[in-house]
Amino acid sequence: MKIAALMTALALCLSPLGAGGAWAQDIESENDRAIALMETDPGAARAILEPLAAAGDTEAMNTLAVLIGHDGPDWKGDPARAEALQEAAVKGGSKVAALNVALRILTEPQGDHARAIMLLKIADRNAQLKVATAYPWGRAYLFGWGVERDMARGVAYLEEADAGGSFGGDINFLLGRAYDNGWGVTPDPARAYGHMRAAADAGDRRAQWQTGMMLLNGDGVAANEAEAYRYVKMSAENGHIDGMNSHAVMLALGQGVAKDEAAARDWYAAAAELGSAHALRALGGMYLVGEGGEASPVLGVAMLELAAEAGDPLAPKVLDMAKDTAVEQRAAIDVAKAEWVAAIGRPRTAQ
Repeated sequence: MKIAALMTALALCLSPLGAGGAWAQDIESENDRAIALMETDPGAARAILEPLAAAGDTEAMNTLAVLIGHDGPDWKGDPARAEALQEAAVKGGSKVAALNVALRILTEPQGDHARAIMLLKIADRNAQLKVATAYPWGRAYLFGWGVERDMARGVAYLEEADAGGSFGGDINFLLGRAYDNGWGVTPDPARAYGHMRAAADAGDRRAQWQTGMMLLNGDGVAANEAEAYRYVKMSAENGHIDGMNSHAVMLALGQGVAKDEAAARDWYAAAAELGSAHALRALGGMYLVGEGGEASPVLGVAMLELAAEAGDPLAPKVLDMAKDTAVEQRAAIDVAKAEWVAAIGRPRTAQ
């Protein structure tokens, strides 16, 4: 789940009215009324919140931040303003804003994690927020961000949060990884698969790829190539680089889908344009031999050399097939490399 969606979930479940969106009963404030409208009429919600926030209502500032942090029906998301509003709400004493800011920080590996822990402790002073603080506490202990790392404790917090029904995508993804890798728990492939698939079905593109790989390899579930392809394709279409590369592999090999080398080349190209050295190496190999389309040894060698320079371990081995081309077409290859770097940039992910 995207961070904006996580923050929206927080705002929706942490109204003074309580969890679950029971907005019809006893709306106590204009902020509550705006929260009730956020999913059905976000424009009307914003119209309520803007003057309240301008007047210094800290809860309205926090709710408005959640609303404008991502695209609305007639506005572009404004993360910078959203962050400023929430910081102001924290200064004004909003414990919900403190929780939201802590959560935002605890999704960033380089964030001010010590401050996030301080804010979580502030949020914990409100008994109504306890159910929601379990998730960021789980992240903190799982990764050792702002606290001494304790994976078992982190998993326990995440299990508590999962039982509360919030943030299903990221929580289940992390629990899936924990049970797959034995992070503070005994490895349990079936349980790992169950959590990972729940995250995938909630729209987490990382989990969609992981679920596809589990189905492909029979990890914690009976192998099923067609179902594996369905999840890998979802991940690829959602822009996850690992999913895009695996989608290309499955298309090239005909795993769970009819073999389609041309489509595989297209997916490798899409991943390469996002910086994947793995994809650039595979694409270079296809151009080298004409797999999936017209051959272009010069472009193939150029891509392979760029992938090798980025650290892809297989690219040098594939380049051994094209030693003569690399010597005879040196000038053209260098031009092709320069054109790729100018248009796309150097590979950034050795995947």
